[in-house]
Amino acid sequence: MSYAINPFGLPTDPKRLPPFTTPASAISSVLYNNLKTIFSYKTFSDADLLDASLKKWIGKASNDVFFQELDVRSGAGLSPLGFTQDTNETVGIITPGYSLPYFVGAFQSAHRTAKFLFNVGALSYDESSSSIGNDYVTPLNASRQLGFPVVTPVSSNEVQIVALLATALAHYGPAGGALNLFDGVNYSRTISQIREQLGQEEILPKLAKVLPSNPSFNEILNCFNDLTGSKLQNFEYSGSKDAETVFVTYGSLESQLFDDALNSNDQKIGRLAVRVPLPFNAEKFVTQLPKTTKKIVVISQSLDGTSPTILKSHVAASLFYQARRGVSVSEYIYQPTFIWSPYAVDQIIGSFVLGFQRREQFSADRFLYWAGDKSSNIDLASRLVHALSLVDGQTISFRSKFDNVTNAGVFQAQFTTASKSEIMTVSNLDSVQLAFVENIAIIDGLDVVATVDNNGTIILISRKSLKDQDLTKGETYVKTLGINEAFFRAAHAKNIKVVIIDAASVGDKEETKGRTLSFVSQATFWKYAYGFETAESVRRVWASAGSDTELLASVLSDTISNAFDESIKEVPTEAFEDIIKDSKEQRERGSIDGNEGLPIFVTETSFTPNSTTIEDAPIVESNSVSEIAKQLSFREAYGVKADLRPDQSTKNYVVRVKENKRVTPEDYDRYIFHIEFDISGTGMTYDIGEALGVHGRNDETLVKEFLGYYGLNANEIIHVPSKDNTNVWESRTVLQAFIENLDIFGKPPKRFYESLIKYATDADEKRQLAELVTAVGAVALKNFQEVEFYTYADILKLFPSARPKLVELVELIAPLKRREYSIASSQKVHPNEIHLLIVVVDWTDNKGRKRFGQASKYLADLPVGSELVVSVKPSVMKLPPMPQQPVIMSGLGTGLAPFKAIVEEKYWQKQQGYDIGEVYLFLGSRHKRQEYLYGEIWEAYKDAGIITHIGAAFSRDQPKKIYIQDRILESLKDLKTAMIDKVGSFYLCGPTWPVPDITNSLQKIIDADAQERGVKVDLGAAIENLKEDSRYILEVY
Repeated sequence: MSYAINPFGLPTDPKRLPPFTTPASAISSVLYNNLKTIFSYKTFSDADLLDASLKKWIGKASNDVFFQELDVRSGAGLSPLGFTQDTNETVGIITPGYSLPYFVGAFQSAHRTAKFLFNVGALSYDESSSSIGNDYVTPLNASRQLGFPVVTPVSSNEVQIVALLATALAHYGPAGGALNLFDGVNYSRTISQIREQLGQEEILPKLAKVLPSNPSFNEILNCFNDLTGSKLQNFEYSGSKDAETVFVTYGSLESQLFDDALNSNDQKIGRLAVRVPLPFNAEKFVTQLPKTTKKIVVISQSLDGTSPTILKSHVAASLFYQARRGVSVSEYIYQPTFIWSPYAVDQIIGSFVLGFQRREQFSADRFLYWAGDKSSNIDLASRLVHALSLVDGQTISFRSKFDNVTNAGVFQAQFTTASKSEIMTVSNLDSVQLAFVENIAIIDGLDVVATVDNNGTIILISRKSLKDQDLTKGETYVKTLGINEAFFRAAHAKNIKVVIIDAASVGDKEETKGRTLSFVSQATFWKYAYGFETAESVRRVWASAGSDTELLASVLSDTISNAFDESIKEVPTEAFEDIIKDSKEQRERGSIDGNEGLPIFVTETSFTPNSTTIEDAPIVESNSVSEIAKQLSFREAYGVKADLRPDQSTKNYVVRVKENKRVTPEDYDRYIFHIEFDISGTGMTYDIGEALGVHGRNDETLVKEFLGYYGLNANEIIHVPSKDNTNVWESRTVLQAFIENLDIFGKPPKRFYESLIKYATDADEKRQLAELVTAVGAVALKNFQEVEFYTYADILKLFPSARPKLVELVELIAPLKRREYSIASSQKVHPNEIHLLIVVVDWTDNKGRKRFGQASKYLADLPVGSELVVSVKPSVMKLPPMPQQPVIMSGLGTGLAPFKAIVEEKYWQKQQGYDIGEVYLFLGSRHKRQEYLYGEIWEAYKDAGIITHIGAAFSRDQPKKIYIQDRILESLKDLKTAMIDKVGSFYLCGPTWPVPDITNSLQKIIDADAQERGVKVDLGAAIENLKEDSRYILEVY
């Protein structure tokens, strides 16, 4: 496992570091070379996270450093204080940031003669999201109490010199100690080039000779800079010399990312990075600000994401006391678990500086590798990185992560390579040229496609064979390999090449000692990442083979050549088209599934893989009414409590129906209704663009009918282990479970049919079920699922001999999913209400039965006064940051819902005295009389001066059909002004089919501006840039 997270191993010589290692190792070398006593406190998940290299060096017999490892606990610091009593040496303390408050009491009360250098890795663990983060707030607050100065590197290229400065401040400073506070997570798990070359051991003795007696902080800093030739100051400014907007940053990675974003930018923007947060020098801060500065944006960390920050207070106070008037101070607050990336920084800057665009992109090659954390192939990325590091004139970076939750354990490695002269910032990669997925199941839990460039490549390893399969058919990949259709739809939309490695076909040759798949995978990477021929791919694999180099070159070459011929397959265009065609048919029936909402970035939950110890999962149990009555009577003894939908992990609310009315005529074939909920007293809040998650219920009459048929007691109690904590059990009646929890009237997947086989007692039924899940029965199964629309209940009636017991049945039936609907109201206008606009999904099956979408039908039938459980889902749809920026909205059908919320928000802005920009609304439907949804509201807001223009396209109200894109082009000139000149935002909501036409209309707007300015524009790239800048926002389904 150590090789998988560090292909170069730990450095062996602290006085001469290798070219590639972690910044944490570089920092540790400063401590080892300059201190004789070091105490180190363990970190959660990986006790050696902050001091692994140091421990290796200490283990050598030749060293004379005293080292002691300790656990973090109350009273931390007593051991180093006691050990160093009556000495005046400088003692090193390595500790995670969350532990620093435990040192305060002991240090404040102790009489100290020794000096203390705290080497602190900012680190935290968020219980609510089960994620690791960088908490700077906690150690900074503790530092104030300790009275120690704090220094923080503003990039990974100064970690040694800053650590040495902290050592000097601790040794010679008046406070008797100092803190070197750095990015604990990234600096410990990132491998990159170490560019610093310091003669560390000579500096402190030389510094002692030039310092005055009892030197101040500034005197130490100035002498240190003179001696080392460095230019370290309390603050570091970069950007335009005449900047009008300056971003103030604190944090190692944060400062480096903002510097990258503003590099070579010709806009009047600057970045002022805080290297010395304590003591905060107001005079130096103001001196570093350009005289042209009009606005400061403080990038501040807060533990809860809302509390005012001390950094902003320091900035505001500095401007006041240094008499710097006319400069406004804004703040962007983020939490320790915030995922930093170049795109995130661009979004932040763009929200404060209209029209911001990064001028220069790095030329690094970018790659991602995903694997199960128990995979025998987990070291694949490390082997590739090792081979890349051998290329002359190239530098590399490598960052690994573990997510112990997704897919029962996921390992991710991101790596880059670039020219040696290029300084790379290692953060989360927004997008890569090639992603390698070792386990197909990972794409069901993470949106891998979103991380890959347009025209990029995804390599998948399949454990199921493609042998004798028709590679031009979509079902080969979807049904045989089990790759979901949503993955292919997304890949097709971005023109991504998908490559399958057939692991079963690759096999394992005895000569390769279990490494056959690894060798083939590496060769596949070299072919598709760099276009290498087989011979060069073999050479690269050989270079990274390490202990496997005794393998004959001829064997390796034959193995890889055979694999390229037989086991590595590109998904052809015909297969993509087949899948897209099938998806369109499903969409027309309203039965298409998707991967919307899957996370893009892996959540780093641990520094190590999941434990190999697996506990038996609790099983569902049934119980009697008398037993549950006993538990309810003695709640404390049995640990019983009542929760609202304990099976749902989201924050839930109970709301009441206030109004429910159909908005289309009774004789119209589409049932669309507007529904309002009273949220008074619930504490629910929501924002523009967010969605309401509805936890629907099955029809009670139909449920009782099924329970009667199946012979189940509606009042029997069942116990289900909680999804979040298997030691907690959720109890409910059978009737309640089938109404609220189980999707008994939903479409069962293939695995349900597989599960029923063992229960079937009738030979014919058993044979038919077995055939349905084979290639022979694929057509019949598809007919069951997508023509007959059979439900779980239908299948159990079709195969009556297959009768799982109750406790087995509730595990076989999928849970009812939360259905999400775009919110059609602004809470600023309706503080105690939430509105939705919904169409009832319905169709007639082959038996002539009227079928309905579960959630839409449930909501349509709710009478006024009914209560239901709901939750709120965040969204990327936001209004432009400035009220004056125009808004252009385009929607079909119920896609108009979020636009009603936007118009209401613009109305509220105007009521508050803001100048609002133009509001354009383009909508479409078949007939005005039947489906001019919210028509009266739109007209009223137009009369009130909120909506500037309504472009309504009723396609079938005249002989020649008119579509929404026609109405858009009629206003081309005005939209060009709104979208381009005034930096407007364009929104498209509703079904997906109009997306190409609407995008084409938007391209014509861009092209009109380009022609007016006499320039050529890549229209496709321009659209992608608008999407990245959140100025072309699609909420389609």
